[in-house]
Amino acid sequence: MPKSPGGALLQGFTIERESKVPIYRQLDASLRRLILDGSLAPGQKLPSTRELAQELGISRITVKTVYEQIIAEGYAQGKTGAGTFVADGLDTEAFPKVRTPRRREKPAGVGISDRARAIAASKSVARYGETAPFRPGVPALDQFPAKLWQKYMAEAMARDARRSLGYGQVNGNADLRAAIARHLADARGMKVEAERIIITSGAQQAFVLIAFVLLNQGDTVWYESPGHIAGRDVMQIMGASVAPVPVDAEGLDLDHAIARHPSPALIFTTPSHQQPLGTTMSLGRRLALLAYAQENSAWIIEDDYDSEFRYRGRPLPALSALDSSRRVFYAGTFSKSMFAAMRLGYVVVPPEFASTFATARNLLGQNSSAVVEEAMARFMEDGRFNEHIRKMRRLYRTRRDVLFEALSQDCAEWLEPQRTDAGMHMVAWLKHRIDDQVAHEALLEAGIDSLPISVYCIEPLGRPALVLGFSGADERLIPRLVKRLAEVLRNLAEAG
Repeated sequence: MPKSPGGALLQGFTIERESKVPIYRQLDASLRRLILDGSLAPGQKLPSTRELAQELGISRITVKTVYEQIIAEGYAQGKTGAGTFVADGLDTEAFPKVRTPRRREKPAGVGISDRARAIAASKSVARYGETAPFRPGVPALDQFPAKLWQKYMAEAMARDARRSLGYGQVNGNADLRAAIARHLADARGMKVEAERIIITSGAQQAFVLIAFVLLNQGDTVWYESPGHIAGRDVMQIMGASVAPVPVDAEGLDLDHAIARHPSPALIFTTPSHQQPLGTTMSLGRRLALLAYAQENSAWIIEDDYDSEFRYRGRPLPALSALDSSRRVFYAGTFSKSMFAAMRLGYVVVPPEFASTFATARNLLGQNSSAVVEEAMARFMEDGRFNEHIRKMRRLYRTRRDVLFEALSQDCAEWLEPQRTDAGMHMVAWLKHRIDDQVAHEALLEAGIDSLPISVYCIEPLGRPALVLGFSGADERLIPRLVKRLAEVLRNLAEAG
């Protein structure tokens, strides 16, 4: 049998040389205690007699004698050529447990800051955990080229250990920033110097950095309502006054915002594919918004949410591509185009902010992996990223069409799906006054995911809806899932 590596570190005890208790008894008692209280799990390997003797500074014969004793008594078992392991199937109930003192629970909310209370109230954690169809924002993970990506990761590990296995560069991998700059020029019409790009652990870190660097207590932030949940909560937690701005057929309602909430420090918008309504901001509205920001010394966050996936016509240039005065902070992520677990995104900042953002990125932590950055740089340079985007665009168009047709056929009595020309989700407006939060929870119990549009809103929208993601749903299963969805909504309508 080949030797298995390692063994428990056993840092939970030391030898007390001044004690009257013999060393072998101290070691014997400590090993029994760690096994019986579960600190050493069944099947876990113990360190070799040589390793443990060296670490404790005692005789190897002493360690060997103790190991033989606990093996004889059934606490451990030796495997020839492999080592000594904690025995399986021990009846630890027969032995007294090691008890930890009970702590008195503090009243809820006591001992934490006001900011922490605001964080605890955030609904942004809804995106974590296991997901089921039709959770918005989930890519087609079943179609991701995992083996190909593993090849790029392995090459990144082997390429330059001093670079890839360290903390990386303060503003992110230079090759990746250059690749992103080329991609933005090709796909979004942006002329961006690589020095203006800061690599982040996703779009959310970009929003945190922007809020941290730009906002002061009480500053006004225009925010689309409904709009991006986690970005909104960050602004509020940083002490800003988040002012809801409705979205009309051309995007963020600029006239409404100017009339109700003048002098914003920051404006948050998703112009390419409004999150979650799906509206594309018109060219006229984009130019008017940029002019207002320049005239009033306001900054703009452009969250280019799932902009890669457009199914009809050519996308309009990014808002940032039209920004001659450099008032726009452009945030992008690979979580939707690749997969969320890679934790990789970026923010394009005006040149005078590059150094400050790089320092803030490292001060606030949550930095992306230097290995992943290196792999992604090569993935993009070799054309694999564009290849993947084209493939997913075709697949998502198919899944969108299947979902829309199924909803129109089997759920027309209970909801009205809204066709979308871009993105990874569609809005379905509920009928019969079905509450979207109630519908969301009932569907979860039936194994169907979604998000109620109300969680995206600062102020009540006045019309309930479900946000249904199609990108992560197998098109072969969609019709059957929609029939189940219809049954749940029918029951809710009849009950209410």
